[in-house]
Amino acid sequence: MLIILRLTYLLTKPNHGTPMNTKEINMTVTTTELNDLFRYCGDIGMFATDRPINDTENHTGSCDHRTDYCDDTCYNVKLYKMYPNMSKRDDRCETIWQKLDKTNSDFTDFFSRKHKDTSRVRHMTRGEAFKKAIDVYRVKTMCLLNPDQLWWIPTRAWRDTRLKALIEKELMPLDNCAVNASFDPSNTDEEWKLMIDSDWNIMFYGDDNLTSDPVYGKRMFKCPKTWKKMSGHCNDCKAGCFAQKTINRTQIVHLSEH
Repeated sequence: MLIILRLTYLLTKPNHGTPMNTKEINMTVTTTELNDLFRYCGDIGMFATDRPINDTENHTGSCDHRTDYCDDTCYNVKLYKMYPNMSKRDDRCETIWQKLDKTNSDFTDFFSRKHKDTSRVRHMTRGEAFKKAIDVYRVKTMCLLNPDQLWWIPTRAWRDTRLKALIEKELMPLDNCAVNASFDPSNTDEEWKLMIDSDWNIMFYGDDNLTSDPVYGKRMFKCPKTWKKMSGHCNDCKAGCFAQKTINRTQIVHLSEH
């Protein structure tokens, strides 16, 4: 028996408000799956998604753009060993993530039934949102279909020249998409200069003694959640990771070591 999966391609103009070249797989996403994908994280005060860092039973890992420092220090890698079910959930979440397209990414009804604040949502608490180009269009679709949410996306995909350019073209102009370049002590002065000159918000982690960027000497903004232990503050913060969208200012956000 032949099972034919019909794939269509959306080829729309960039100024018409819908993603270009997005592969559409017409598949239903259930409420149960959305509850699995969007978990509430009290630590940051918002709902968030996850993708697998490393390979799982049915999927390859998403962190293709990580640095060696990230690989060596990531606390989630340690948690995987302590909590085996994390990997199983990430496997399920990746299946759901890859199903998302314009037919099933309007989460208005889903978020309206939540008792906790849904005005801000994060991609990802672990894993990489932008593993491939299709992920950029997938996130753009979510932003366009869910304008009441401000989507926060820390990423290392900027290390891929093609993905950096695509993010700048498709996501940076959106009012409800706060993309941050993740940095650590292994990043070079050339990389610092590149991203500062490109006017990206930067999230730095890994050296509490570094208070200014190594190229221009711009003073970093100390993250209140990590430095002052203000649990849940990410949902209200305006001057840090969300600064480009809330106060029209580019920031270098310094996360303290835990």
